[in-house]
Amino acid sequence: MSNLIPITIPKWGIEMKHGTISEWRVSVGAAVTKGDELVDIETDKIVNSFEAPHDGVLVRIIAQEGDELEVGRLIGVMATGEITEGEIDAFIAANTDGSELEAAASTDSGAAPRVVSGSESPGTQIIVSPALRRMAERLGVDLNSVSGSGYGGRILRDDIEAARSAGEGSPLRQLQGAQKTIAERMTLAKQTIPHFYLHRDCSMDSVLAAQVALREQSGAAITVNHLLVHAVAAALREYPELNVNVLPGGIRDLDSIDVAIAVDTGESLLTPLVRDIGDADIARVAELAGEVVARTRDKKLTATDLEGGAITVSNLGMLGIDSFTAIINPPQVMILAVGAVREKLVLKDGKPETERYCALSLACDHRVINGAAGASFLAAICRNLESL
Repeated sequence: MSNLIPITIPKWGIEMKHGTISEWRVSVGAAVTKGDELVDIETDKIVNSFEAPHDGVLVRIIAQEGDELEVGRLIGVMATGEITEGEIDAFIAANTDGSELEAAASTDSGAAPRVVSGSESPGTQIIVSPALRRMAERLGVDLNSVSGSGYGGRILRDDIEAARSAGEGSPLRQLQGAQKTIAERMTLAKQTIPHFYLHRDCSMDSVLAAQVALREQSGAAITVNHLLVHAVAAALREYPELNVNVLPGGIRDLDSIDVAIAVDTGESLLTPLVRDIGDADIARVAELAGEVVARTRDKKLTATDLEGGAITVSNLGMLGIDSFTAIINPPQVMILAVGAVREKLVLKDGKPETERYCALSLACDHRVINGAAGASFLAAICRNLESL
């Protein structure tokens, strides 16, 4: 006796409403073991792999690459034993509400996408998923002129991109996936959050000395960024009234001290949280931050890794940037921009000396943080660093 198992768009995080099929890792008819990666699904923040919930065989693929579906929608079917095509079709019919993609007639092709009549060639049919249809519209590609290379004439992403490249002139590239989401969120943040910026030079002599000493004591690869995150967490502990999120319905006080860090993945910039570090020592902060950065670059983040926190630390000093200002990542209320460590001449007791420093720029949400509160918070960060 066979059991059929539905594969649906999972809900990763409270804000997730849709998922887009990025890539199927296995083909129809392939045997899988519980925990094997079945399909990559892109949310508005990250791409995660959905793992097989049981041992079995993938018997039907319903949603294809590029299809965007609501959470809970059926995208495939697994079986744990022998099964007929009729039983699969009946199972899909029982688990859909009529608005989803219909099951394909062949297990080789997965599921049939939406079929529509060609507008310029009456009587012809265009077989394309809704997501790829929207992609073609964005790119200005006429689907009537595209020859589908998929099963039964299905139009695939490569077909649309080839048609675009064959057009006149240099084709325009469109923002896609995480890049598109980041662009939309940053535009919204700049338009709706009343930013103000505070700038301060912070002495780094004690920070760099402490970094060397802590590395020798702990044997851990402690970085300046770890010390910065630790100093920010300590400042939030001192000013708990700034540890908030601004949501559409109001202001949320946060229960734990979490600090986001900007991580360049090579494809996009993500800001995962280093969680619950209000009372953590520097070695623990370094350990947790290292784990988060590794999971980010290995594409192992979950949606909850990106949710919450009042502030992000964005450090471009290692890239030689002297100073910069950054855009707040909503629903957070602050972002700290960190420049490179540099030397300058200062007068001490009337005598010139060199001192190492870096420029810190704190962007604040003026809806919940006034100038004095922001200045006090930035001063606390510097005080925490200079007292190491």
